[in-house]
Amino acid sequence: MRIGLIDSGIGGLTLLKELRKVCPSNDYTYFADTYAHPYGKWNSHALKTRLVNVAELLYEIGSEVIIFACNTATTIALDEVQEKLPIPILGVKPECANPKNSLILCTPLTATTSLIKDYQDKGAKVYTNLCLASLIERYVGELDVLNDYLKSELSTYAKPQNLVLGCTHYVYVSNQLEKITGATACTGFESIITFVKSFSTLKGEGSIKYIFSGPRKAEEYAQILKRIH
Repeated sequence: MRIGLIDSGIGGLTLLKELRKVCPSNDYTYFADTYAHPYGKWNSHALKTRLVNVAELLYEIGSEVIIFACNTATTIALDEVQEKLPIPILGVKPECANPKNSLILCTPLTATTSLIKDYQDKGAKVYTNLCLASLIERYVGELDVLNDYLKSELSTYAKPQNLVLGCTHYVYVSNQLEKITGATACTGFESIITFVKSFSTLKGEGSIKYIFSGPRKAEEYAQILKRIH
């Protein structure tokens, strides 16, 4: 099966890693929209238009399933792309089973959506950060340098039981976040992995192809993918 994934940078590699573990025979095309990174700084109308165009490109080159491997992209454009394209369109989104005891970490744009506001109405706390995804992009090989920053940013929040990682970039620092808060992190990947497993019947080794809108290299992304635990 040919699967296309969309993210503004390296965040979606965390989902690709999990998909490769359970469904290695698929052919994956990873669209890293590095020119537009970070998605969280865009206005919703412009970002929706851009994401529709990227999804259509992946469909035209043969993707049989398209996955928004980015919470912001999912909350902004998933519904419209599902209406436009005749293939399954999936998206990572914040999953919060117990809002009263949860802290949701996401971009400011994601925080404006009805999904997050509904969680807030049910008692969830929401932490937004416009630059954290970019910091993770910059320091991906030395993420320990972000420890003090993360501690400072989260120091005002009461100890939650659950951390909802509303940005795939944040998965890179999930261990640090769990140590700081004492909470358990949730990625929201489970439903997507279950869907892909149900459609994947091939055996053998598949492939990964990278497409970039900005100046990054496939070799660089391949090395980052290898380092993800």
